[in-house]
Amino acid sequence: MIKKIIKKILYGYKSTSEDYISHLRTLGVKIGENCHIFTPKTVSIDCLNPHLLTIGNNVKITGPTTILTHDYSTCVLNQVDNVIYGKQKKTIIGNNVFLGWGCTVLAGTEIGDNTIIGAGTVISGKIPGNYVYAGNPAKKICSIDEYRKKIQSNQISDAKQLYLAYKDRYNEKPTQELFHEYFFLFSDDENILPDIFKNKLKEENISFCNKNAYFKNYEDFCEFCEDESIHNEE
Repeated sequence: MIKKIIKKILYGYKSTSEDYISHLRTLGVKIGENCHIFTPKTVSIDCLNPHLLTIGNNVKITGPTTILTHDYSTCVLNQVDNVIYGKQKKTIIGNNVFLGWGCTVLAGTEIGDNTIIGAGTVISGKIPGNYVYAGNPAKKICSIDEYRKKIQSNQISDAKQLYLAYKDRYNEKPTQELFHEYFFLFSDDENILPDIFKNKLKEENISFCNKNAYFKNYEDFCEFCEDESIHNEE
């Protein structure tokens, strides 16, 4: 409780994701449900034109991301021509969008639904949904379907690597709670899910329905990792 109070004093409305989103809504930014801002104190969202910014449902924003609705580079022309120019545009972020670490969304950008924006990406213009983008400027990397296949094919190997790295570092078997992003591999009964797994489902707004777990249970998964470890040592 004391830590929360101190954090609130230090960072104000940026102390938590909930506080930041509430603040933006109060200003007039349209934001959907189940959105989250990671490390909010490092995120910069343009509030000069809150009515020009729309953020959909299930949007995840990592820090230090920047989202703009204006471009003040016109100040150079103001001096050259001795007039005042404006450059303010609607910025729209669709539903189910992930903004990677340190990306920049320029004014006038429209990001479609089901889109992943990679770390450090600079985005502008109309970005069609259902794709993964990365780079400066942003370039289409692959479709969401292609990305899904890649992620699915790596689930077991990534989980095994996590298991073996933990055991190597701490010289002990990890508990299943470490695998809060891989429990679909070995859990098929919602009634016996640990709280950390239930919280992960709630956080992602996902209903548990897993009839085809790859392993019988967590112990079966551990045996698989141990067998692979022995095989590698030989």
